[in-house]
Amino acid sequence: MEALILPEILDTRYAVPFSELLKKQEGAFLLDGESVQRVGGLCFQLLVSAFATAQTLGTSFEIRNVSDEMKENLALLGGDFLLKGEGTA
Repeated sequence: MEALILPEILDTRYAVPFSELLKKQEGAFLLDGESVQRVGGLCFQLLVSAFATAQTLGTSFEIRNVSDEMKENLALLGGDFLLKGEGTA
């Protein structure tokens, strides 16, 4: 499975294209966060939704190569659980 490469800025402008890309993921969700500098509220909600969908379907959700900025943003938004692949949405 090929990872979905996330852009530098996960903001409102990227929310609709991001939603469409997530819908096309088959089975597990594999994302690459190496380039991410900022995570906005709408894209955070999409990440949480993808995580919850993976839990419901019994598939995996993983964000690889997470940048320090993405870690900080997710922590501020209460999304640490997205990096651990565990917990509930």
